[in-house]
Amino acid sequence: MRELVCIIDPIHPMGVERIAATHDVIGAEGWRGDPRLVDASVIVIRTSQLGEDVFGSMPRLKAIVKHGAGVDNIDVSAASRRGIMVANTPGGNNSTAVAEGAVAMMLALLRQVREMDALARENRWDERWGIRLGDLTGARIGLIGFGRIARHVARICIAGFGAKVGAYDPMVPGEEIRAAGVEPMDLAGVLARDVVSIHTPLTEGTRGMIDTLELGLMQPHAILVNCSRGGIVDEAALADALRAGQIAGAGIDVFDAEPPAADNPLFGLPNCLLSPHVAGVTEAGMKDMALNVAKVIETVSRGEVPDTLINPEVLQ
Repeated sequence: MRELVCIIDPIHPMGVERIAATHDVIGAEGWRGDPRLVDASVIVIRTSQLGEDVFGSMPRLKAIVKHGAGVDNIDVSAASRRGIMVANTPGGNNSTAVAEGAVAMMLALLRQVREMDALARENRWDERWGIRLGDLTGARIGLIGFGRIARHVARICIAGFGAKVGAYDPMVPGEEIRAAGVEPMDLAGVLARDVVSIHTPLTEGTRGMIDTLELGLMQPHAILVNCSRGGIVDEAALADALRAGQIAGAGIDVFDAEPPAADNPLFGLPNCLLSPHVAGVTEAGMKDMALNVAKVIETVSRGEVPDTLINPEVLQ
């Protein structure tokens, strides 16, 4: 008998095709009303919130597989209490896609791409003489977190732009950071750089870690980029800092609540560049991650433990 997989959020068709080759599938469209849901063995999830209100009535559920790295949208504690494995799919093309997205944000802010587009369209050419755009070449870049994505960002910025990169990550030994050509720093040192880019997961320890105090340590010409998780940055404090000219600009791909409310304080700010959590949404990244999801499901179906298991306590 084929096991049943419920795909809550849409994933790349190649991943769905591989899963469907060996499993029955409940697709993302209309999954809540599907009478087969109670019999599902695996849930696949991307960004939707997932808690006991969904999996509490699924007695056959063995695993929740996250399409991506961060599991802050999953009630991992509740899953663990029920003996349900939670695994993610970090790395691969998704890491490079998010890194490219972060660097694209840096360049768009430094080169004022949106503003320059408006000058060209609105026949405001004479204004160009008073413009001084920023450079990534030779810039001092600070990374908060030094995992897979941050390391890709560092490689791009060092090799492509000759940037001077520093990183703060208390979980990574200084020698390992130096081996990547990056200077290990404390948080205050990173925040004093020209460009600050966030690459840490959202945990109780990192929630709200960039607040009024931390923003006050940044330079007036500096920009902040967040392609990690929205809850790491206090959006109201960031809006105040941008409005006051305390920092020059921000590039935000992720929000505390997604989608953000219509009255989000960042919406009305011309020096804040926004995108709807799409830094990793490239063709290669989505295909690679969906196929990795399928591989994790195959591992679970063989009765084996995924290499990316988040809650090993369920094995005890």
